[in-house]
Amino acid sequence: MKIKVSILLIVCTIISTNCFTQDDSTYFPQEEIIIDECADALDKNDCLSRKIEDEVLNVLKDLFKKRNQEIDTLKTGITFELNDLNQINEERIYTSINDKKINKKFYKNLNKRIANLHVLRVDNKKPATYRPKYFLNFDYLISDNQLNKIPIDSNCAFKGGIIEEPPLFQNQARVNNLTDRRTFNSLIQLHIGSHFNYPKKAIAQNISGRVSIIFYVDKEGNVGNIRTRGPSPILENEAIRIISLLPKLQPGLQNGSPVKVPYSIPINFKL
Repeated sequence: MKIKVSILLIVCTIISTNCFTQDDSTYFPQEEIIIDECADALDKNDCLSRKIEDEVLNVLKDLFKKRNQEIDTLKTGITFELNDLNQINEERIYTSINDKKINKKFYKNLNKRIANLHVLRVDNKKPATYRPKYFLNFDYLISDNQLNKIPIDSNCAFKGGIIEEPPLFQNQARVNNLTDRRTFNSLIQLHIGSHFNYPKKAIAQNISGRVSIIFYVDKEGNVGNIRTRGPSPILENEAIRIISLLPKLQPGLQNGSPVKVPYSIPINFKL
């Protein structure tokens, strides 16, 4: 009997705060986008944040009546990067809202508005090796059918682009973001392939299918909080066993500070 296993690795970093205290010229001062409307502003990051929030609210006004009435807090998230011409990369804009009913129209409409923002210049420009991402979040409490902004800690206000660096294996050297992720993904696949055993009980019962795995690499590089979803506990337990054997890793970084990073891996068990 021929047994196959296929693996796809996806990594994403959770941004819970934009607060950083260390002083490192690689990361600070943070890269700063100056759009036309903010050229003369005293605080250009605050101006950019307010401009993008205006776009968020313009989109929400059209969709507000179609929202899920059971949701009393709307949470919006915006992530984007610049392209080689120092303009906002339309293919690297990701926006979302925690309301499935309006999310599709929300991100389509908002993405177009953000892509149309014209970047006049970029201050504190970082090299291509450390291309930053821009993260903004705007949360609103719904009261009396009105949107009321939930204020964030002033110390965590938007301050510019954030440089993300993924977790690495202990002997893996940092090159650049794309290379690091590809190498890490390859090493994860090698690890899974070398430890993979199709459970005999699953073979006997002709059980196959996809197991989705989510786990975290914490700030110390430890792998934990492994969760699975699949067609059978037999296959899920095998997936947990394999991931549990991962060695301690180099932690992921945001602006040079260790952060907790989630990973998602679907493993296809094929008979």
